[in-house]
Amino acid sequence: MKRISSYILIGFCLFISCSGQENKRQKQQVTKNKKMNSLKSAPYNRTDEGDGTESNYNNLSPDFINKTKKILEQRQYQFPDENSFNHKISKVFSFCPKEYANSIITLRPGMFPEVAIRKDRFILIQDASANSPDFISPDLLYHFNSYIFYNAPLSYTWLESNNPDVLFDLVVYYGYNDDKKIVEKVFEKFDFNSLSNVEELIFANSGPHKILKKQIFDDIETIIYKGRVEDFSYAKQGNGYLRIGEIINKISFSPNQYIEPEKIIAYLFERELRVGIQGDVERYLNNNVYYSKNLKNNNFYNLPTLKDYVEYIYQYNKTFIIQDPDGYTNLRKSKNTSSDILQKVKTGEPIEVLDNSGDWFLVKTKEGKEGYIHKSRIQSD
Repeated sequence: MKRISSYILIGFCLFISCSGQENKRQKQQVTKNKKMNSLKSAPYNRTDEGDGTESNYNNLSPDFINKTKKILEQRQYQFPDENSFNHKISKVFSFCPKEYANSIITLRPGMFPEVAIRKDRFILIQDASANSPDFISPDLLYHFNSYIFYNAPLSYTWLESNNPDVLFDLVVYYGYNDDKKIVEKVFEKFDFNSLSNVEELIFANSGPHKILKKQIFDDIETIIYKGRVEDFSYAKQGNGYLRIGEIINKISFSPNQYIEPEKIIAYLFERELRVGIQGDVERYLNNNVYYSKNLKNNNFYNLPTLKDYVEYIYQYNKTFIIQDPDGYTNLRKSKNTSSDILQKVKTGEPIEVLDNSGDWFLVKTKEGKEGYIHKSRIQSD
């Protein structure tokens, strides 16, 4: 009877132990599920092809994945460990796999995008010109992964000779610039005269907004302009910033399309000034009388070259005077010739321009009165 009681006690303890382990496993699974549910969905896994069809890489065939994996295995490709895989994807493609719940992550929208296969730790890449129904080029697949994860010199040489477009995309689309020999090759053939090309080079999309890829500007300065100027007495020769003025105008007219548009504009001026280009910032300051004060209020966004230029070269406290053949002009309450006259301002008298947008400037007289004067009666001294 005593032995039976012992068996019952042991069995009860085992039951309690197993139940405790099961509860622990369930709690761990719940925690894991909560964590997975809190992660983002990969933004490009589902894309509209434009003809009523949709690509969904979440449903990528396991057989297809295994087929591409076997190609790499047959070539004795060494698959990286998980940490190395995540680090390289983050470094090269600006995509952190740990932020997403998906086991397959499409790295950009497009017909044949690069696709990170997390479980097997390789990048699926297709070739539109490949002579196969699934557009898989074994050479491209192997050399692309070998270069991305191991920086293999032979693979770089093969890509440069056979598929230079994929190297171009690493720099221009993804903003990868750790390997300077790729950046130099891309810049040799890059059309800096094309507004759309330059926008693609310097901006990345973050949801519906554009964010500046600041890392590429050091390369433009070093490779295209051969370094920065020592002062503002001359400008470096180069074509890297040919379209920056137009881009600044686009940001000014559509600021909601950009993340921190004012900071972006200031940063672009800073980079131009570093190589001696002054025309764009001078025109902007002339056309936006508040801008210099806004810069000062924001401590020039910690951009030292822009600060030096505005404070010591541009001399933003310009004097504006009245110039009217009648000997005076009228300060009016509104932007039209029939509005109330607040004051008569004599020719030669200085005024402070508060807003110079449009045909009527908002000004302040030396007596402290604010009103509107037509721009044809105002001259910069």
